[in-house]
Amino acid sequence: MGANMSANHNQPNACSPKLRGHHESGTNNLPPILFHSIHGENVRISPDCTVAQRSDSFCKGICFSNRPIRVNERVCIKFKDISQSWSGAIRFGFTSNDPLTYRSSLPKYVCPDLTNKPGNWAKALGERFAVKDYILYFYYNELGDVHYGINGEERGIFFSGVSSNCSLWALIDIYGNTVEIESVDPRQQISCRRNSLEVDTIIPSLSTIDINRENREPLPQVYRDTHFQSFPFHKTKGCNIRLSNDRCIAERNNSHYCQGYVFSERPLRLGQKMVLQVLQTDELYAGSLAFGLTTCDPSTINSNDLPEDPHLLLDRSEYWVVVKDVANAPQAGDELAIRMTQNGEVQLMKNRQPVHTLMHVDSTQTMWPFFDLYGSTIKMKVLGICDNETPENIGNSAQVCNSRNNQQMSRSLNTNNNNNSSNLTVRMPNNSPKLTNTNNNSNSDSLNAIGNECNVCYEQTINSVLYTCGHVCMCYECAVKQWRGPGQCPICRATIRDVIRTYWS
Repeated sequence: MGANMSANHNQPNACSPKLRGHHESGTNNLPPILFHSIHGENVRISPDCTVAQRSDSFCKGICFSNRPIRVNERVCIKFKDISQSWSGAIRFGFTSNDPLTYRSSLPKYVCPDLTNKPGNWAKALGERFAVKDYILYFYYNELGDVHYGINGEERGIFFSGVSSNCSLWALIDIYGNTVEIESVDPRQQISCRRNSLEVDTIIPSLSTIDINRENREPLPQVYRDTHFQSFPFHKTKGCNIRLSNDRCIAERNNSHYCQGYVFSERPLRLGQKMVLQVLQTDELYAGSLAFGLTTCDPSTINSNDLPEDPHLLLDRSEYWVVVKDVANAPQAGDELAIRMTQNGEVQLMKNRQPVHTLMHVDSTQTMWPFFDLYGSTIKMKVLGICDNETPENIGNSAQVCNSRNNQQMSRSLNTNNNNNSSNLTVRMPNNSPKLTNTNNNSNSDSLNAIGNECNVCYEQTINSVLYTCGHVCMCYECAVKQWRGPGQCPICRATIRDVIRTYWS
């Protein structure tokens, strides 16, 4: 675009700071933003150039603004028609390339066909925002940050890295379920927004205005009447996480999809229920929320050592258990409760729906819960912990021990608990106590429970532990076959990630 600008000396130079400042102060005098005559093969432009419609398929819907967009000048797009036949939604951003240069070479897609080329910046809007009659606006500032909003409500930075020191045209891909869009006057939107705000200030009294309403954060519903003890996040966190002053709210930088680790300030005791609420999500990213438990004190962790993939935490010397994409892609407003029972079953309850078992852990160890606000999960608040047990959080823990094999497994796991010693688990700390028996009278019973026959071949003794669920129910040979074959624990159906040979003493 730089070459084009130097060749056309009569064209206004948007790179000039003085000119940019002039347009910032007089945006009301700018001509309306219309659609350019250069567009994708499947795009049809209305005679007045205010409406762009994709007529066929789900792609080849690229279009541009008819003129460069000034710094801080809003581009307002109204969704006039939405389809349910496709997936995905509008992609939008800016280009420093004059649309005339694409007269005969427009690709199918903005992302990644154009964004892989210099001078093009765009990103996909979440489908939940692409709703008929919704109005999207976006603009860029001097720092190169592209901001966006829906229906007059600012939603923050959409992406960054735009070159703001040259002429930029709006770049839009009418993709997927977005079928028809209209360019609307941003001055009308500002007027409508102002009138709406005036009505909002007249109707409710000041005493009913809550800070959560202003921030558009959902309030607790399922647990709104529950009395919680404070249970804030730890100071140790991922590099892309911001914590509130009271460390009860964690927010990931929405321009990054990973390094969203947060730990609890103190361990979670057996029977306690930790309750959190998802405050913000973004469907532009895949994946949602990872949860885990560890014996590692977060205060001993260097944040720079935290990996992008939480599964890599399993390579550390401490005990770590991680489950990705918990709670079935939580949405803003969802309330999640985590509870660890006496027998080591870790339960998840989403909006007080039926209990879901995430994993089984060694209940004799001190455990810190942690989360990775990954992918679509942007912001989360810990409401606190409560100790009271109710029928909905007792759940289905008894279902783990329904069969004869499960009963044998339960005795094997619980024998050590009864004798005040530690179970053998995966990734145990180096200083974990050895398996001992302090009760001489029950020593033979303990050894018999440990030496049970393999629940698969009934020939060899049990001498292996399954990772990550921690069940001890097979000989090493059968456990390896189970790992390579079905790949699931025969007790709890958890995915087997490793098999560790055990040596009892």
